[in-house]
Amino acid sequence: MKTQRVWAMPTADTTNCKPIGDLVRKYLHGVSVDPFARNARLATYTNDLNPETEAEHHMEAVEFLRMLADKGIEADCVIFDPPYSPRQVADCYQGIGRTPTQRDTQTARLKAECRAQIRRLVKNGGVVISMGWNTVGHGKEFTPEELLIVCHGGDHNDTLCMVERRTCEQHALAL
Repeated sequence: MKTQRVWAMPTADTTNCKPIGDLVRKYLHGVSVDPFARNARLATYTNDLNPETEAEHHMEAVEFLRMLADKGIEADCVIFDPPYSPRQVADCYQGIGRTPTQRDTQTARLKAECRAQIRRLVKNGGVVISMGWNTVGHGKEFTPEELLIVCHGGDHNDTLCMVERRTCEQHALAL
């Protein structure tokens, strides 16, 4: 697996951070999906909970991913950049005038439900580009291909960007 560490200023729209945007564009081809797009319009299908963003859809991420999978969409690339912490989830909900529940701020649950739907979407040979503070990954049918560590300096957490390629046949999940 190729690994690289760079320094860059953090941005609210992750792909506006130059090295992260460059990494995403390197793998963007064919049909692409971004369930947490904010204002990034890089993917074929974009979604963000906030209707004030430039995303095409404004749904809960899991429902957006399920909708695409149920329609039979097969993605060559999924950009997976969910809120990294319970506080970030709460900020997203409060930003649209909703009070987050304890269930809403369970980031592990949110990410697990999204990963299940992403596994339904990504075709064999396709990639998932995950951004966050860990490299949990998307399952045994995916092989890590590239890791970009973006140091933001000071006491900021690094952003970890992992590219995984689906290397096993896709098995649709009955969810």
